[in-house]
Amino acid sequence: MAIRPVVVDINHADASREEDGKHVDLIDWEKVKEAGILGIIHKATEGSHFIDPMYHERERKARAHGLLWGAYHFMRPGDVGDQVSKFISVVGKIPASGPPFTRYVLDYEDEKLALWQAERWLELIHTVTGQRAWLYGGGLLKEQLERRHHNALSQFPLWLAEYGPVAKVPPLWPKYVLWQRTGDGIGPGIHDVPGIGRKQDINYFDGTDEELEAAWWGHPPPQTIGV
Repeated sequence: MAIRPVVVDINHADASREEDGKHVDLIDWEKVKEAGILGIIHKATEGSHFIDPMYHERERKARAHGLLWGAYHFMRPGDVGDQVSKFISVVGKIPASGPPFTRYVLDYEDEKLALWQAERWLELIHTVTGQRAWLYGGGLLKEQLERRHHNALSQFPLWLAEYGPVAKVPPLWPKYVLWQRTGDGIGPGIHDVPGIGRKQDINYFDGTDEELEAAWWGHPPPQTIGV
């Protein structure tokens, strides 16, 4: 099966407007489902203080439409433990034994960060929740890994950001679990998602619906090899 665009990652700035100081959700969830989208990964927190104001409302709506649900933390410089605590306080300690399940993700792209901070965040999440969160990264992650390998990161599946026709996976991982191939209108393939809007972050998976769900839950993903 060819890779397919089946996951969208969003935050409060996508498909919303402000009314009286509050964000109003403009996503048409039926259209999203009809477009073949299988999962949503939504921003939950950033740094030690920011909480995405649309997170909980959209979680309820996405689950009601049968979509896989994920939450990402946008890491910033600062106390790693505080950032883990903030994230868990928002998304909850999700049991891995049954629904509802939330896929945890660390968004690693702030140039002021060091790899040990990502490693520490991922390890703390695993200790507290038992889940091995996915690590989202692209150019910064590759650049830093070229200077110094952090082999412990290989325990955590890679969600690769690579806006091009080929997935160039860092040697630390034999494969990616998800590939963000398009973002902000950049990259090959489709850029728009019915029900959400134009120039979305669109993520590809190489496998069946069942294999995506298994990978989401943390079971071994298919052997998707980067070149």
